Amino acid sequence: MDRVSTRTEPPAATLGIQPALVGTACCISSAVAYTVANICLRQLAGYQVDPAWVICVKEMVTVLVVGPYLLLAAGRGRLKLPPVKVIAVLAAVGVGVQVLGNFNVQRAFGIVGLAVSMPAVFGTMLVASAVIGFFWLGERVNGRSVRAIALLVLAIALLGVGTATTGPPAGATGQASPGLVHSLFGVAAACLGGVMFATLGAGVRYAHGQAVPIALTVFVITGMGVVCLGAVSLDRIGLEGMAATPPDRLAWMVASGVFNLIGFLLISKGLQLTALVHANVINASQVAFGAVAGILLFREASNLWLVAGIGLTVVGIIHIGRPERPGEVMEAV
Repeated sequence: MDRVSTRTEPPAATLGIQPALVGTACCISSAVAYTVANICLRQLAGYQVDPAWVICVKEMVTVLVVGPYLLLAAGRGRLKLPPVKVIAVLAAVGVGVQVLGNFNVQRAFGIVGLAVSMPAVFGTMLVASAVIGFFWLGERVNGRSVRAIALLVLAIALLGVGTATTGPPAGATGQASPGLVHSLFGVAAACLGGVMFATLGAGVRYAHGQAVPIALTVFVITGMGVVCLGAVSLDRIGLEGMAATPPDRLAWMVASGVFNLIGFLLISKGLQLTALVHANVINASQVAFGAVAGILLFREASNLWLVAGIGLTVVGIIHIGRPERPGEVMEAV
C-alpha cells in the first residue's frame, strides 16, 4: 500500500463502537476475502485454465459493477472527468499491472503455487513501493523500514532456494518436475507481479493528487485488464475456447472477481478508520492465510527454507512503514 498522509487523531466513535475496532474488522475481513479470491485463482491454475482468460473474467466483474455506478454519477452531474493525460497515465499503469502483474502472478500460481507466490508478491511489492516512493514521490524511508526491506529481500531469496529444493507444487501443472530453471521462473513471475503492483500504488497516488475519483481509477485499471487480456485470450484460445469454458471453471473465475472486489471495498473502508501499522499486520496475515491454504488445500510442498521465507515476509510486512517515534503514524490508500 502507498503511504500518503499523517493522522494523529482517530475519527469519533459511532454507535458506541470504536472506529479503530471497526477498521481492524474491515481489514481482517478484507484479508480473508483476498485470500478466498487467491484460492479461486489457484484452483483455476490447477485446472490449467488459460491465465489471460482467467484474469480477464476476474476483472470484468469489477467493470460490470463500477461501470454502471459511474454512468449513474455522470448522469446526475456528479462525475468530473480528469484531463486526457491523467487517464492516459492510468491506462498505461493498468496495462502494466494487468499484463505484467496479474497475468504473471496467475502463471506463478501454476508453477510454484500459492504458498510461495503470496509472500514473493507481497515482499517484492513492499520493497518496490519503498524504492518508488523514495525516488519518484520523495517519501522518506526510515531506518526501521530499511531493515524491514533487507528482511524482505532475504525472504525472497529464501523462497527461491526453497522452491528450487522442493520443485513444483502438487497439482499445479500436472506435469513432472520442470527443473530448477522453471521453478525459479515461477518465483520471478510472482516477483514481477509484485513490482507492478507497486507501480499501481504509485498510479493511485498520482490519480489521488489529480482529484480523480477512486471509482474511476479502479474502472480504468480493471478495464485495461478486460481489454488487454481479452485480446490475449482471443489470440491464445479464440472465441471457441472462451465459449467452451466449463461452467464450474467459469464459476471459479467469477467468484475470484467477486471476492477481489469485496476485499477492495473492505480495505478501502478499513484504511479510513485505522492506521498503516495495523493494516501492515493484516497484510501479514494475508500472506500467512495464503501459505496455509496452499499447503493444506493444494498439498503444496514445504521445507525449512520456505517456512523461513514466509516467516521473514510476515515480519518485514509488519515492520515496514512502522513509525520509529511515538506519534509518527501514517495511513494508506
